[in-house]
Amino acid sequence: MDEERSRHPNEVEYGELPELTRALRALGSTRRGGSSQSLLFHPLLEARRRAADARTAEGRVNAFDATDLARALDRAVDRIVAEWPDNRPSAKRALKAELVERVRGYAHALSLLSERAAQIADAEPERRLDAWRGWTTQLAAVFDAADRCWISLRSVVDVLPRS
Repeated sequence: MDEERSRHPNEVEYGELPELTRALRALGSTRRGGSSQSLLFHPLLEARRRAADARTAEGRVNAFDATDLARALDRAVDRIVAEWPDNRPSAKRALKAELVERVRGYAHALSLLSERAAQIADAEPERRLDAWRGWTTQLAAVFDAADRCWISLRSVVDVLPRS
């Protein structure tokens, strides 16, 4: 089983998940920002848990609902903005614009994941394995993008007042 999980995303069999969390170098690496970090990573890790528990390929794809993950990303950004100590509306708007720019890569990766999920659903049986591998490759890219996203957000989160 561990051998299967460590397989590269474009080498898995239909319905198999590759190792995904190995790309998360930043998870748990910060002294501050614990709740903000959890807001960013928890939905992704929870989706991974649901996918591992799923009995079908469709269930695994559905566990990583890109729309739900994008909403969770939006909530994480909104929470950081809400916790920002400068309460001027212009400062909050500027911060939100900056954060949206910093999470753009993760948001884009989620959008592509949604497209790959649709390709699996639409694939003819003889193309399903290729579609699955395209999805798992994009899924691994989502985990990598989440990691880079946190590294980018960390400089903002680290200056938030401790609650």
